[in-house]
Amino acid sequence: MDIVSAITKVLAAGLLLGAGLPALFAIGMRLEAAGHGDLGRAPNQTLRIVGYAVIGLVAVVIVVGILWVTRQTLNYYLDLKIFPDFAYKK
Repeated sequence: MDIVSAITKVLAAGLLLGAGLPALFAIGMRLEAAGHGDLGRAPNQTLRIVGYAVIGLVAVVIVVGILWVTRQTLNYYLDLKIFPDFAYKK
């Protein structure tokens, strides 16, 4: 049963990051375009701000993911620990 649980976790992460981030980015772009009035609607400042926030969230997730993948290298060569101690090999 542990194998099924592990596969489910990997599948959920893959769906979230593989399809979820591009979908969030597309939603952010759509909101930003609607906020400018490009979609035949009146310009709406709130939609623009929400669109930028969603795009910013996607960018932050990507940067954190890159830092997570490179955490051991950053620690080894630069003695830089960005994440808590449990994330690093002893």
